[in-house]
Amino acid sequence: MHNKFTIVAPILTGHHATVQDMLKPFGTICPDTTPDSIGFAQIDTLHFASLCIFNDVQDGWSLLFEHNIDGQIEDHIDNLIAVAEALDSGAFLLELYNHCAGFDGQTPAALRTYLLQHVIKPQAGFISAVGMSRDHIRLDARVYDVVDATLGAAGQPLAPGTAQAQVLDALNADPSVADWHSFPDPGRDLGLLGKLGATLSLLGKAIGFLVLAIINLPRERAADQERARPDIDFQLSLAENEDIIPTNHMLSVVYVHTDAGRQLAKRAAFGLLRTLVTLVFRKGFLGEIDTIHFAHWSFCNDNRRLIFVSNYDGSWRSYLDDFTLKASNGLNLAWGHSVGYPKTWAMLKGGASNGPQFIDFARRSMFPTLVWYSAYPSVSATNIGRNRMLRAALIKARSGSTDTSWLELV
Repeated sequence: MHNKFTIVAPILTGHHATVQDMLKPFGTICPDTTPDSIGFAQIDTLHFASLCIFNDVQDGWSLLFEHNIDGQIEDHIDNLIAVAEALDSGAFLLELYNHCAGFDGQTPAALRTYLLQHVIKPQAGFISAVGMSRDHIRLDARVYDVVDATLGAAGQPLAPGTAQAQVLDALNADPSVADWHSFPDPGRDLGLLGKLGATLSLLGKAIGFLVLAIINLPRERAADQERARPDIDFQLSLAENEDIIPTNHMLSVVYVHTDAGRQLAKRAAFGLLRTLVTLVFRKGFLGEIDTIHFAHWSFCNDNRRLIFVSNYDGSWRSYLDDFTLKASNGLNLAWGHSVGYPKTWAMLKGGASNGPQFIDFARRSMFPTLVWYSAYPSVSATNIGRNRMLRAALIKARSGSTDTSWLELV
């Protein structure tokens, strides 16, 4: 079971520069390649994490701590606190959160309580590796490396049966993939009853959404849209922590219209998105988009702001181009009725399909990622799917299957 969530805490007035200075030196953290003073790599259920700050015209600056994990939120927070205590008695996180409003505790136990009080669960989101733990993804990647090295060492193409025998021998002998065959794939199929329930839910939510979308159509069509290009210096500040590794991180925080009608329409749209993801997008890709690892949307600041966090492969520009060309309707469902968003019709048409306007809107809404952690920085979302199929096929081969079509995956 996966969980995606953010912890959003208001920063004390005048303290945001200090918080930024504390976080900025960390930058991008990768296991085994970068010093990890926060201890992310020691949390064996953590896929991705980030720390950022963002500003609000009413509430001032806030600290956002993003988590994409295996298991329960409470257990993860316990692990985070335990690792912090082991590293420095919790000193860094305690100092960080003592710059946040409402926290004046001096103990890890007090910090745990504060973090749990500020957890925000997403309205909707997407996970590419459905059902796969962090360790599962890492194991599959190591299996692929062993297979690739074994076949490459032969120096010439092998007969399929010979190749299969050599690969199985290599896997059984390599300690880096010990027990590679005893780690079952949890599967991604909802089952007949699950599909039936999700389909009925989708129909009901679609009807509710369409009613609300039509009711709010006059306000939607009358809403102003912003056409300003993002400031050059601001874009440079965003680029400082982009494209350091093949995977990237994005934080967007936008203002949304707060009248009851449009707030209800947004919630209906997110309900529709949640069910679509559950029913349709379970094979690792969001339609034709194969670059997303974890992404989600959440409300904050009394529902006046909408957070979007994403961990994805490639550059931010290619990522957003993919969305505008292949999933603009989905973006409109999520970001429709946001202040300054390109004009939409019933939260479906227009909007993100106007690529340049949407990309400017998205870039204006972004904030720099100060700290970002990836548990498997060299493994793309596409590779996760390939590796998953490869190990599953090799487990069958170990049990006697003579099907060697898995060789096409290497």
